[in-house]
Amino acid sequence: MMTEVQPLRRLSTLTVVAPFYNEEQGAQLFYQELCRHLNMLEVVYDFVFVDDGSHDKTLSVLNALANKDPRITVLSLSRNFGHQIALTAGLDYAEGEAVISMDSDLQHPPSSIAEMVEKYEQGADVVYAVRNNDDNRDIAKQLVAKGFYQIMRNVTQVRFVPGAVDFRLMSFRAVQAVRLMHETHRFLRGMVPWVGFNFAIINYHQQSRHIGTSRYGWRQLFGMARHGLFSFSTVPLDAITWLGMFITVCAMLYLLYVLVIYVTQPFDLPGWTSIIAVLLLVSGVQLISTGVLAQYVGMIFEQVKQRPLYILKQGPESPQFKGTRQPKHDSMPIDTLKSE
Repeated sequence: MMTEVQPLRRLSTLTVVAPFYNEEQGAQLFYQELCRHLNMLEVVYDFVFVDDGSHDKTLSVLNALANKDPRITVLSLSRNFGHQIALTAGLDYAEGEAVISMDSDLQHPPSSIAEMVEKYEQGADVVYAVRNNDDNRDIAKQLVAKGFYQIMRNVTQVRFVPGAVDFRLMSFRAVQAVRLMHETHRFLRGMVPWVGFNFAIINYHQQSRHIGTSRYGWRQLFGMARHGLFSFSTVPLDAITWLGMFITVCAMLYLLYVLVIYVTQPFDLPGWTSIIAVLLLVSGVQLISTGVLAQYVGMIFEQVKQRPLYILKQGPESPQFKGTRQPKHDSMPIDTLKSE
């Protein structure tokens, strides 16, 4: 007779963090689906919805939901700061014993939350959701994503979870650890594994968007990959050094070859084509090396300015905000920008 495995702990409070960008038509449906599945759990839950500078009526829709449901906290960023910053803002104001981050387009199914909670109660501090289907993704993006995660696993000491996205559950102590990381260029898919803690993995079937089309294109994909690579690895700098040494050795061998030929068979060596080819090769390597250095210098430049990660136009000091939560990162409510 099989005995039921008893959980190590019981989850008491849960906060769901979700960023919104021009989701006016889908926000209501997302909220309803969330509540439908969360009501099946024996847990007290609330929401932190972050409007990432939407140009439509997303903020009005979220505020209308918050007026009807006091469990909803609405943050509105002063402009579009990007997906990772919006998630960071939500995590800063989350107070649940466990925090779930997810997208608001219902491609991250709320039905998977119960399984994530179960893994948390079994002892995991972080639960990663990994999609088990790629039916709705461009095959080129699939290959690029798989190649990127393979590279990151090889060039960093971070235990990246292949296929893991920003749909995850974190214990409150894991959230507090992420809050201690103040880098400007956010890559939460690397930051969360970096803090460590026990983790578990669940699989989910990614749905198609119910409303609208995806705004996550090649530009955003390569931007996130760039932040991830240069934030968690110095291998590109090491590669420049080794490439420079390799070219130097090749140049010395070629020079030795030329000298031997000149001594043994003295005549004018025709070699303009090879010289030009070598010059172009070396020039290209120099430009690439300079570009890699520029990436690191640029990120340092952005970091040392110590600007706030985001600016709120609706937050703790705003009349629309009914909660008492205080940010855990450097942020700035828009009201503080007024001249005294």
